Amino acid sequence: MSETEKRLYLILGIAVVILSFSGILIKVATAPPLIVAFYRMFLSALILTPVFFLKYNNWKIFLDYRPMLVGLLLAGHFILWITAFEYTSVASAVIFIALQPLFTLLLEFLFAREDMQEGVLIGIVMALVGSIIISYGDLELLFSRVIGDLLAVSASFFAASYLFAGRSLRKKLDYFPYLYVVYSYATLFLGIIVLVLDLPLTGYGTINYLCFIGLALGPTLVGHSLLNWSVRRVSSTVVSLAILGEPVLTTIFAWLLLNEVITFSNIIGGVFILGGIYRVTFIRSH
Repeated sequence: MSETEKRLYLILGIAVVILSFSGILIKVATAPPLIVAFYRMFLSALILTPVFFLKYNNWKIFLDYRPMLVGLLLAGHFILWITAFEYTSVASAVIFIALQPLFTLLLEFLFAREDMQEGVLIGIVMALVGSIIISYGDLELLFSRVIGDLLAVSASFFAASYLFAGRSLRKKLDYFPYLYVVYSYATLFLGIIVLVLDLPLTGYGTINYLCFIGLALGPTLVGHSLLNWSVRRVSSTVVSLAILGEPVLTTIFAWLLLNEVITFSNIIGGVFILGGIYRVTFIRSH
C-alpha cells in the first residue's frame, strides 16, 4: 500500500471515529431534543457563513424550492433522531439509523425507477430481521424503548428522503454551497418550531452548550466533510464498509464512556442489520 493510500484510509478512519461521537454527545446533552437539533444546525450554518459569503456569495440558490424541501427533511431527521435518544439506548438508535441506505434504495426503486438488483432483497430481509430482533429485545426491557426504536427508524427514513430529494440539486451545485443552503433552511425550520413551542434558547448550562458546539464542529462539519472528501478518492465499497463501523464504534464508546449495557438483542440484531446493509452496498457498487 502506497503512502497516499495510507493517508486516504487514515482520513476515512478519522471521519468515521468523529461521526461516531455524535450519538454520545446527543446522549450527554440534557437540553430538549429540538434545542439540540436547532443549535447543531444553527452553529454549523453560522461557522460556514463567512466562507460562503467570501468565496461564493450566490444568494440566488435560496430562491429555489428544492433546498428548502431538503432542509425541511434534514430538520425532521434531526428532530426524530435526537428525540429517539430520550427513549432508547445509544446502541439501538445508531444501529437503526444505519438503515438509511436501504430506505434510499427503496425510494430510488419507487420514484426513480431504478432496478432492484438481484440479491439486494436478501440484504433488505436481513436488515428487517435484525430490526425485529432488537425491537423484541427492547420490548422485553421497557415498552418506551420501542418508541425510541420507532423514532430512530423514522429518522433513518427522513435521512434517506433528505439525500434522495437533494440528488438533482447536488449535481448542479458545488458541495459547499449545497451544504450551506440546506443547513440554513434546516436551521430556519427548526428555529420556527422552537419559537412556536416557546422553548427558551438560553439557560441550558455549560455542558449542553459544549455538546452543541461539539456536534456542529465534530460530526456535522469535520466528520461529514472528511467523509465526502474520502468518497471522491476511495472506492464506494471501502467507504460503505467504513461507514458501517460508525454504529459499532458508537456502541463501544457508549459502553466505555456512559456505562450503557450492550444487550444480546443489540449484538445479534446489529449483526443482521449491518450484514444486510453491507450486502446491499457491495452488490450496488459492483
